[in-house]
Amino acid sequence: MKNKLHRLTVIGVSLILGLQVSSFTPCGAQESAFSANQQSMAVLPGRVSNVSVVDGNLYCFSSEVLLRAQRSGQQLLGFWADTAFSKFSEGIDYVVRHPQSGHLYFTLRDKKGRSYLYCGTQEGDKYSVKQVRLGAGFFFSKGMTVHHPTFTTDGNILIFSSADKPRSQGGYDLWYSQFDGKRWAKPENLGKRINSAGDEITPSIYRDCLLFASNGHKDDGGKHNIYATRLISDRMQSDTVGMLNIGRSRVQKLPEPFNVASGNDFDMAIDTASGYGYWVSSRNAGSSDSQLFSFVGALDGVLLWGLVTDPFEHTLAGVRVTARQGDQVVCNTFTDQDGFYRMYLQCGQYYDLSFQLDNYFVAFETVNTEKTDGELLIAEARRDVRMDRLPMGERIYLDDLFGPNVDIELSDYGMDKLAPLVRFLNDNPSTSLQMSLTNDLTDDRTFNRLLTDQRIQSLQTYLYPLIPPTVKVTIANGCAGVSGCSNASGLSRLMVIVEE
Repeated sequence: MKNKLHRLTVIGVSLILGLQVSSFTPCGAQESAFSANQQSMAVLPGRVSNVSVVDGNLYCFSSEVLLRAQRSGQQLLGFWADTAFSKFSEGIDYVVRHPQSGHLYFTLRDKKGRSYLYCGTQEGDKYSVKQVRLGAGFFFSKGMTVHHPTFTTDGNILIFSSADKPRSQGGYDLWYSQFDGKRWAKPENLGKRINSAGDEITPSIYRDCLLFASNGHKDDGGKHNIYATRLISDRMQSDTVGMLNIGRSRVQKLPEPFNVASGNDFDMAIDTASGYGYWVSSRNAGSSDSQLFSFVGALDGVLLWGLVTDPFEHTLAGVRVTARQGDQVVCNTFTDQDGFYRMYLQCGQYYDLSFQLDNYFVAFETVNTEKTDGELLIAEARRDVRMDRLPMGERIYLDDLFGPNVDIELSDYGMDKLAPLVRFLNDNPSTSLQMSLTNDLTDDRTFNRLLTDQRIQSLQTYLYPLIPPTVKVTIANGCAGVSGCSNASGLSRLMVIVEE
């Protein structure tokens, strides 16, 4: 296939690669969340943008040869020319296995560069190849051209991309054809909600969703992005019948790490057996190189995001955001330079979030990731957070930690007042803590001084087991000395200074 919509020129072809994957983890690999590679696994060899998974093998399709990747988990070991399909024909652009019959369907280019669909069957050592004529007698004598075919899980619906003009929205459109038990029926255009005046290419099916690339939807700006739409409406019960209403479902542009602003995202292939998925992108603006990225785990889930600010509404970069379920950490990420965090989480679960940054109190939130829109593959939920800062080197006053009477032990209210300080010292174990306690209960200075000594012991008994031993702590009796405490105000006050 020579059309540039389906091919990206790649410089520096290598058929044998030994590449270590560098990855980040926006969330743990759960049933409904995934982790994705931050850096590309490889620059794809040849003028390539199409990838597919057949029988657990990852294939890349160059303009000259079909290549098969050798993998170890998410690590890509290399690409090798695959001769398994040479028995069919040269010029294969794409290959996919029918989920029910097991037959191989692939596209072949003719001498004029047009791509048509063929079916390959095997009986023993014999192979037979037959063209699948979609739309013959309706549009063209040879049938419609077909790019990047894919099937629903029941095998009854074929979806493909074609630039043939009848009833096209413009450029390449997505079409579907239904199998009636004997032949593939007249192709139908998937409609204006999916197809635009630009190009819709590289369809693939994941669970009950159609994934495709487009450069003609709103805010695309001429670059390709990957979109998703539900195959089955909530109002439909039949798997196959629901496909006929595919154009009625909402279309969603996938969020990052897909569809970055600096490049084009073209194609996606998912190995449902292993849980690994791959997508193709050109990440460098102005570059024609296409690169292979990967993810693991289920694609659908909830994208939780939000803005983290200080009490003055200044955004905070570098905040560590952790999601837990009980004692298990399921997600770690950081806010970006604009103060935003993003993480993929499982649907319908409760998560405890913590937000940590030096010189700030740890903030806590609890979220429920229940989907509110079942049509979306990845739902979105926003939770903004404000983090309170402990002023370093400035005096802080905490009143009535022991109650209004002559109680020696800290009250529950007093422990709650000290809890943020304890968290802060654990997050910043190299700091020093200076405190001075006063108690102005009577005119008797000696009584106030002795009561303060006992309360300091109670304060030490509470604090020392809870804070790191590296924190340098000084607690002074503010009622000692010449002035003492004799204001008879009935107030107990703890003065706190934290310094680096």
